[in-house]
Amino acid sequence: MTEEQFHGAATQIYSAEYDRDFLKYTPAIHERIERKLSDMGMRLRKFPHQRLKGIEAFKLRVGEYRVIYQYDVEKNEILLIATGHRREVYKKSMS
Repeated sequence: MTEEQFHGAATQIYSAEYDRDFLKYTPAIHERIERKLSDMGMRLRKFPHQRLKGIEAFKLRVGEYRVIYQYDVEKNEILLIATGHRREVYKKSMS
């Protein structure tokens, strides 16, 4: 068992904006996003995080949707900042 598997999935902390937008999605989109977040949380240290330009955050691609987040490996936490369609989410997260 690897060190990351031993510690388990990272704790997910949801912002109000993330929750509001996430709850608008269909159950199928919920499942896809949750599956990707779980995968990232199980291997937080080695996950290929994609840094955004202009803000201290990262993006997670889930089909045509994106999750904007920050993470802390030492605390084993993911802060979910925003989610949305790829055409809109960057406008929300940068304002």
